[in-house]
Formats: sequence, C-alpha cells, structure tokens
Amino acid sequence: MQPADVIVSTTRAGKSGVIRVGTDSPVSHAALFDGGGMVIEAIGEGVVRRGLAVALAEDVLAVVYRSPKITDGIASAIVAFAASQVGKSYDVLGAVLSVDPILCRVIGARTSTFFCSQLVLESYRRGGLPLTNAPSQCVPPAGVVDIAQDRLTYIGHLLGSPSWFPTVAP
Repeated sequence: MQPADVIVSTTRAGKSGVIRVGTDSPVSHAALFDGGGMVIEAIGEGVVRRGLAVALAEDVLAVVYRSPKITDGIASAIVAFAASQVGKSYDVLGAVLSVDPILCRVIGARTSTFFCSQLVLESYRRGGLPLTNAPSQCVPPAGVVDIAQDRLTYIGHLLGSPSWFPTVAP
C-alpha cells in the first residue's frame, strides 16, 4: 500500500448493517492509509490515526483503491490534511444527511467535524486531487465505491473475497 490509498470496508456490526442497507452498498466505511502502517479515519470517537491492524480488527471486508493520477507530493498533501484533522469530532448528523442530495448541502462544508467518507474526499480535495465535483459532505461510503469505479484503480482486498464485492474486477 502507498500513502493516500483509500480503504473501503465493512463489519458485521449492526451499525454497519444499517449503513449498508440505507445506502444499498457492500461497504459502510472509508479511510485513508497514511503510508506508515497507520490509517486516518473518522469513527465514533472522532478523527483518529491508528494502526492498520487495529483499524481492520472488526472488518470482514476491506478493499484498497488508488488514484492513477497521484504523485508523491499530492499523496503527502492528502495525508497531511487528514492528519491535521485528528482530534475533531465525528459528524453523526452529516453522516445521516449524506445520503440526501438536498439535505446534505444544508449542513455545508463544515470542517469542524467529519464522517468517514467526507474526511477521505475532503482530504483529496484539499490535497489537490478532487475525486468528485459533489461536496464531500454529500458522499456516503457507497459513493466512494461509485467514484472508485470511474476514478480509482483497484489495488486489492485486504480482507474478504472478491466474490463478496462483485462490482470490483481484479
């Protein structure tokens, strides 16, 4: 894996199931690999930086994507922005509203709190490689998978089988 790789994942937890059903997606979470064996992600405790093994401990599926347009400088800028957000609160309301194309815009581009896919997409935007024209607060984890199909390269499965994630062609 390389700095700024995007990881989408899911667990068997009830909250993950609700997200997957609500977004009609096989994934419920998105995170960034920082290149040093750590992941930066927005979870219930807020934006955190923690080891990859810890971040994946409860996952049953984890898939890695990379932008074919990424450079070392852009990757550094993406990771630096994400790292600068560590300690900020998790945005529960933003996560809920992210699935509604109108209501998600009501919350605006708040950067005092983040939900998982918002952190990933805002980090890419601030790093100089926007992955979508949509506001980052309007893209749930399922949207990251949609973006990946058009703008990211499939790197591989960290957990689970490609048959669990049939939209990805290895």
